[in-house]
Amino acid sequence: MPLSRRSLITAAAPLGLGGALATSGCFSSGASESGTLVFATALTSAAGLSPHSEDAFLLARWAVAETLLGLDDNGLPVPRLALDWVQTEPTAWDLTLREDVVFHDGSPLDAFTVAVALNSAAQSASVPRVIDGIGLSVDDTGEHTLRLTTDLPDPVLPQRLSSPYLAILSMGAYASDPVDPVGHATGPFAITESTTTGVVLERNDDYWGEPAKMAGFRADYVPDAATRVAALRSGEAHVIEAVPYAQIANLDPSQLQDAPTGRTVSLYLNTANGPLADPALRAAVAAAIDTAPIVDDIYEGRADAPEGLFGPALAWAADHRGYTLPAAGTPNGEALTLATYSNRAELPETLTVLAAQLEAAGFQVETEVREYNDIEPDMLAGDFDAFLMSRSVVQDSGDAYTYLDSDFTSDGGFNAALLADPAVDVAVASIAAAAEPGMAPEDAAAARQSAVLDAEAVVLATVAVIPIAHERLVTGVAGGAANVTSDPREREIITAATTME
Repeated sequence: MPLSRRSLITAAAPLGLGGALATSGCFSSGASESGTLVFATALTSAAGLSPHSEDAFLLARWAVAETLLGLDDNGLPVPRLALDWVQTEPTAWDLTLREDVVFHDGSPLDAFTVAVALNSAAQSASVPRVIDGIGLSVDDTGEHTLRLTTDLPDPVLPQRLSSPYLAILSMGAYASDPVDPVGHATGPFAITESTTTGVVLERNDDYWGEPAKMAGFRADYVPDAATRVAALRSGEAHVIEAVPYAQIANLDPSQLQDAPTGRTVSLYLNTANGPLADPALRAAVAAAIDTAPIVDDIYEGRADAPEGLFGPALAWAADHRGYTLPAAGTPNGEALTLATYSNRAELPETLTVLAAQLEAAGFQVETEVREYNDIEPDMLAGDFDAFLMSRSVVQDSGDAYTYLDSDFTSDGGFNAALLADPAVDVAVASIAAAAEPGMAPEDAAAARQSAVLDAEAVVLATVAVIPIAHERLVTGVAGGAANVTSDPREREIITAATTME
């Protein structure tokens, strides 16, 4: 396939971001020759594979760790390790577990172990954002029954329980810090070897569900996007995640899986410190940004123009509310530091375009690009004036409320904009009360979704965040791999159904 001029230019972009290509990963010809599937992941382990960190999504995408509940296509809870759930009091839910589940270490799944797992997450030094601030507490009420309580009524607690952050591990996992999932999970694959370059996994022959089709596979940490693409083309990897948009032309169409996703690229503005604490200057930033060249060129047409925080992959979000921005001020050479991370190759390029647009508007701009695990603490500390981030708006719980609550409320655990706006707090809190007791699940979901869109408008009016593009999920699949999942919530990639010729 002929390469476009832009593809030829951007294929080399990682070399311009500060040094040689990151070649993290342990590719070897032996894996291909033996018929073992090799999966190149964009994320690297940052916390010893603890599910209380972003590593939770590695465990989910490898089909290693499982949660009490899952989600259907409409975002409603479905059984996983738990079979039944009912809200018995405004602040209490009772769950019933499966009785045929065995952990990888041979111990049985019971209510006491589940209570330890969930309480460990709720009491960890860094509480997972999906449950941060809800006051979750869990008690076993029988061998396979338990009660979950929260400080306030929480109608989406079942959806929260689907989050990879709340994966259930056996007692042995909690004997170390960080929590260690190796040999302690329940999924169709078990980790048999874990190193700084990746993991080796084998089929769990005692799995409670349909057994895995493959005997095992290997997952390599390959944060550099160009390296992942090169590995797919050479046959050193058979599945790669987060194919860079700039390199789509380098792959045969048969090697690409394209699916809509609830992921939005947004520029988060620091509302507490620096020049952008002034709403008028935030509005000036918004006025200066033109997303068209980013959507059309950088994302190669495989992204959608921003409609708000929630894109076209979420059909219910089409009825966006109107809102009014503050009057835009006039930039007068204010110095801004814009930052992003290199794990997604298109983000540094997008940052360059945004920086040029803001400089043209009258700002002085410096940019900073680092690997995500390294830059996240500084981002959350407010060290930058603006941070460009690709964020799944339904990844944590499948319900958009938890995204709005964690990212934009005064007490939010992932509030990159450092926003503290009473109107936003009220609007987001109203989502939790939108569904009346006794409503059918479908009606309750519709009521909450309407309240989400109301809150979205209030958030956008603060100019704490500027949507840039709605991404599509592009996964590379080649070399005989099949039944690789393209999950809009980005929780699943390798599953029990995945095969390798």
